[in-house]
Amino acid sequence: MLGILFLISATSKLIGIDAFEMYLFSFGWFSLGTSYLLARLVIAAEYTLGLLLIGNFCPRLAWWGSLAMLVGFSLFLLGLMVAGRNDNCHCFGEWVDLNPAQSLLKNAGMLALLLVSARTEPFPVRHKGLWLALACIVPLATVLIVSPPDNWRYDSYARHALVNEQALQEALDSDILPASVARGQHVVCFYSLKCPFCKMSAQKLATLRQRDEFSQAPVIVIFGRGQNTDTEAFFSETGLTPDEVHFIEPNDFLRITNGSFPVILVMDGTTVESAFNYRNLH
Repeated sequence: MLGILFLISATSKLIGIDAFEMYLFSFGWFSLGTSYLLARLVIAAEYTLGLLLIGNFCPRLAWWGSLAMLVGFSLFLLGLMVAGRNDNCHCFGEWVDLNPAQSLLKNAGMLALLLVSARTEPFPVRHKGLWLALACIVPLATVLIVSPPDNWRYDSYARHALVNEQALQEALDSDILPASVARGQHVVCFYSLKCPFCKMSAQKLATLRQRDEFSQAPVIVIFGRGQNTDTEAFFSETGLTPDEVHFIEPNDFLRITNGSFPVILVMDGTTVESAFNYRNLH
């Protein structure tokens, strides 16, 4: 049961790894590249512990490894509670929204299961060293292959961070976009209120700017006009504080972004100096 819980926890984090990366990065303790790698190491460690517990050929190693992880996570959760954070701690990724207190109770249950298994006798398995190596190497290799860190492929992702500059210029000439976009240096973000990657992009941008790791030029956010024009929740959840917020018609929004968003532009006047999407924003 404990091994299955570790496998479920790892799988949920892997499926929602973008949100898990941003959660780690949001603390400001690690660089963006380190957050990418750390997220994958945590997932691989949970897969390894799950396999070791179910395989039961190295029960002492699995027991102590599980104890160390559960105690470490529990201390982390206690720190979150002391700090007053009550958001999803991503113990089960985006599948189950658990706050630190709920996740701490979950860890207490897992520790109880671990104590019950303290005297488990190992299964008679040949070549334990080989199986142990596979249980450690295969999960990490699989995670890195299935979901390589974004910073390994920035150049590849940059080819998809395209903006229709002709449509952008036409929108400026016809006053579809505010005149402030064409004056001085600005960071112009094209976001959709319903797009989860737009929210994570805004969160990433906010954290980068807090750490002086991105342009500190004023931020202008452009949304496509729709039924929902309430941006309070969007900016509250992401922590991004824009200097200006504007809405344009959906057709104009889609032409400028080529139907792919988020798009983040660093502009000097009407010149696009850099273009980013969620993946290569750094």
